Order: sequence, then structure tokens, then C-alpha cells
Amino acid sequence: MSYLLASAARATIGARSGQEDAYRVWPGEGALQPVGDAGLLAVLADGMGGHRGGAVAGQTACASFAENFTAGALPFDQRFSVALEACNDALAEGVERNPALKGMGCTLIGAWFDDTGIRWTSVGDSLLLLYRFPDVIRLNEDHSLGSYLDEQARRNEITLEEARGNRHRNALRSALTGSKIDLIDLRTDSLPLIAGDWIILASDGLSSLDGDELADIMYRFREGTPEQMAEGLIAAVEAKGVPEQDNTTVVAVRVEGASETVRVRPQADTDGEDVTLRTRRIGVVSGRKMVTQGGKKSAPPPRPRSTLETLLTKGPIALLLAAGAAFVLAAAIFLFKASRNLGPEPQVAPPGPTRTEPARPEPMRQIQSPEQREPPTRIVDPDPPPPPPPQAAPPLQPPAAATPAPVPKTGPGPSTGPDAPPATRSSPPRPTKSQTQTQTPGETGDPDLEPQRDPGPPLPQEGGSPPRGAKKVERTNPAPPPNGRKDKKDTRPSQ
Repeated sequence: MSYLLASAARATIGARSGQEDAYRVWPGEGALQPVGDAGLLAVLADGMGGHRGGAVAGQTACASFAENFTAGALPFDQRFSVALEACNDALAEGVERNPALKGMGCTLIGAWFDDTGIRWTSVGDSLLLLYRFPDVIRLNEDHSLGSYLDEQARRNEITLEEARGNRHRNALRSALTGSKIDLIDLRTDSLPLIAGDWIILASDGLSSLDGDELADIMYRFREGTPEQMAEGLIAAVEAKGVPEQDNTTVVAVRVEGASETVRVRPQADTDGEDVTLRTRRIGVVSGRKMVTQGGKKSAPPPRPRSTLETLLTKGPIALLLAAGAAFVLAAAIFLFKASRNLGPEPQVAPPGPTRTEPARPEPMRQIQSPEQREPPTRIVDPDPPPPPPPQAAPPLQPPAAATPAPVPKTGPGPSTGPDAPPATRSSPPRPTKSQTQTQTPGETGDPDLEPQRDPGPPLPQEGGSPPRGAKKVERTNPAPPPNGRKDKKDTRPSQ
């Protein structure tokens, strides 16, 4: 694989009185295409032991490591070991020549870039970071007491508050002091790089920014130059204003793709390598932080949204679109039905003889006579009171004899002569008012004209009740003739 390397370095003293950090880039800063044995060496050291001793220790370690690493043609595992031992011996010789420098030491990171990837060795707590979107991964081990306390907290041996609150967190468990090196992190197998990766070498002053802040800054300057990336990180440290801020030095190396380089992960050993890198991730692009640079606030980088955020932001828009679509569909259906109703009128058959059904007569309501009606239901008392004794019927009075009407006298009998006047028929006299009132219908005295009386139902016997089902017959007088005259036989003599 062929790619280009571009590097740059920036530093700040922070709240300290002097600069104790040092770095070295071989063959020099700028662009380089590693081919074959050609490559890029980046070295960074963070001195300690006072202002004078720290500065001397850092410069001595960086110069000795670069000289010994690039001088021999040994395998990489031996080259790293030889260069690291040479740095430690150089510090011991410096203390022997100048006892005033006793107690000086430094941390160190040495990284080699070639066409196969990156290899490194480190002692101390300086940082070797890989930015591969969207993660920030720490490649080297942390030899400070703080990392050991964090590991104990992960194993539930101590609480997280105890690990974060320990005042000796920044104490080193290993460093270059001219004596035996307790802990060394060494990787001789190449870690493949891809176009778009960034490698950051930095002193522990950069730890003032947490992992997510580093990821956001690197994302913001991912398309910039190494100078812009290094300046952006230093500006973020200064803008945060941490009290007693330590010296901070940053060496930024950008992997730029050549014509045959593609932005994909290498196929060899990608599964196991990715798992190892994920376990060392310290930050991810979040977009929650904003860093001030040059007095201007830059917008945070976008980050993938969760499902809930997507629903909350795009849900109302989706509802409005759905409501609009439903309205358009309803309007189309309404117009379609209206167009069908406004179409040509249906043809009507010509008028012809219509067949009408005869009206069915309503059923006549049969009126029942009093004789046909059923007698009302009588509620019989189980213990009726004793009936009253029957009264004797009054004796029937015989009808009064009718008084014959007087016959008017007409004089002597009719003459039989020719000159005799014609005979006239005399009408019987009309009964007087008193006679009409005294005579009742049926009481004419004539047995032939007397109406037959209905004897009625048999009278109940003493102590009994009328037979069941007996009908009550009302006795009514016959209506008088229209002229108020009574029918009787004509007794007038015949002529």
C-alpha cells in the first residue's frame, strides 16, 4: 500500500514557568511518501526533575533515540530496544557529568511509519492516539498510577470515586531515569493505516481534554493540514483554562491516500485488530462540545441521531405530509364522484300504459251486537255475602178498557132521491191530549193488537245466583207510529 505522510508539531508551556517537553521528526516535517526502507520517525519526550533537569532530559532522550534508531539496519524489534536503551544510558551519563541534574528523567514515545503501517514503543504516560472516524483510540499503554487505579475500579476492587479522587493519580510507574526501566510498551508488528487516519503524539498536558472533546476537535480538522490539527488541539487546551496546566506538545501525522489507496480497512486480520482497538477507545465523536479558536465558535460536528431523536424531529413533518396526502386523496375521490354525477342523464323509457294494481279494500270492522258480546268477566268473591231475600213481583194490573170515541150525528139517513146531496165520509175524531197521555203503547184493550211480552230469564231461586251465561234482556216499549196514531182494526161500516 502506498500513501503520503504529512506532519507538524505545536507546543505550549501552559501554567508552567518553562518548557520541559521535546520532540523530533525525522527526516523532517512536511510530506513524505514511505517506500521500501524509507519512512517517518516521530519522537516525543516529556521531561521531569525541575525546570533545568526536565528540559535537558527531554532533549537528550529525543536526540539519542532518533540517532540510534535511524543508524542501524537491524530488525524493528531490535532497533526499538537498542534506541530505548541508548536513551536511558545517555541520561545516566548526563547525571554523572553534572551531579546537579540528579533526579532528572522523562517519558518517551517513538513511532515509525512506513508503507506497511505504524510501529511504536513507549515508556510513561505520554499519549499515542489514533483518530479513525468516529473513534479516538489510545494505542500505547498508560504507565501512570491513574490507569492502574481505573483498572482496579473496573474489576470492582475499589470504587470509581476512590480511583478518581486519589491524589497520586499522576505518579509514574515507569520512566526513563538512567536506571532500570520497569515497564515498556513495545509493538513491532505493523498496525495497518488507511487514508483519512490521524496519528497524534502528545504529552500528558493534552489529558486536560476528555476523549469526546478530542474526537470533536479531530473531526472538525480532519480535512485540514497537520499544522491546523496541531494548532486546534493546542488552542483547545488553552481555551479550557485548567489551573496548573502542564506543558503540552502535539505532533500530528496525517495519512493521505495516493492514487491506489482506498478508504477501506485492510482485509488482513481486521476482525481481531478491530476488537483490540475498540477496547482501547477513549472517545467518540459526539457533537456536544464546542471549542473556541481565534475568538470564533465553530459549530459542533454532526453525529448519528438515535431513533427517538429522529422520531421527535422528523415525526411532525411526516404527520403533516401524511395529512396532506390524505387530503389530496379525499379531494380526488370527491371530484371523481362529482364528475360521475354530472355525466349524461340516463335514458328514460317512453311513457306507456301503466299497470296499476287495484286498491285493496280495507277490512271492515265487524260491529258486534250487545247479544254477541261476551259478558264481562266477573270477579267472584270466594266468600260472597248472603243475597237479600227475593221480593215478590207486583201483581199484573189488567189493562183498562178503551173508551170508544163518540160518533158524531149526521142527521137522518141519506136520501135516495135524485136531488139528494152526495154522501160524505166522516173521519174519526182525533184523540185528545189527555187521552194520548193516558194510553200507553200496547194498552189499547184489543187482545189482537196487544204485543207479546218476553217473560225474561228465570228468576233466581232463593239463596242462589243467576245461571251462568244468561243474557240480560232489556224491555223496551215499541216506538209509536209516525203520526201518533195507534194501529187498530177499521170498525167503520162498509158502504
